Amino acid sequence: MIYPFLNKKVIFPSSSFQLRFAAVMIIIHFTKKIPYVILIRRTKLVINHAGEISFPGGNFMEEDVNMLGTAIRETSEEIGIRIKKQQVIGYLNAVKTLTSQYIIYPYIALIGKIPKITSTNYEVEKIIDAPLISLLKTRQNDTEHQQEFSISELPKFTYKNEIIWGATAKILVQLADLFSREIDLN
Repeated sequence: MIYPFLNKKVIFPSSSFQLRFAAVMIIIHFTKKIPYVILIRRTKLVINHAGEISFPGGNFMEEDVNMLGTAIRETSEEIGIRIKKQQVIGYLNAVKTLTSQYIIYPYIALIGKIPKITSTNYEVEKIIDAPLISLLKTRQNDTEHQQEFSISELPKFTYKNEIIWGATAKILVQLADLFSREIDLN
């Protein structure tokens, strides 16, 4: 149902020296018969966004060739799930982080069933496997970060006491907008 609304062209990063480029993979899977999404809690060992909840992903490297290559490589490195290009149905609009100079390209992969995640790298403290529709229904205004960054209407989501904010929340808003065309999220 969301496929017709997704972007599908190939993206190459800009040569801007002021911004950094990253890509994430939104893995929607149906292992438990309803849509679930994989998120990670980043460890305190990483330089940017330590301890935050995000989708698997990371920095663009030249050998990735394009942003989809980055999302696929980083997902494999961080959580050991190998995404095939055929499983990627498109991407959402890029988002800018609040605390660093990253532009993040979010790709969506649909998978019937995910393998059990048995290993992660040093960047991943915890895997969060959340029911997508329930997660999207937790949207609230992030008043704490709105004040901190002097930005109105920042979103946040919550799953099992985990607060999802910033760029990841902005990506979830885009997903909610896509799903709201077909499903009542209220």
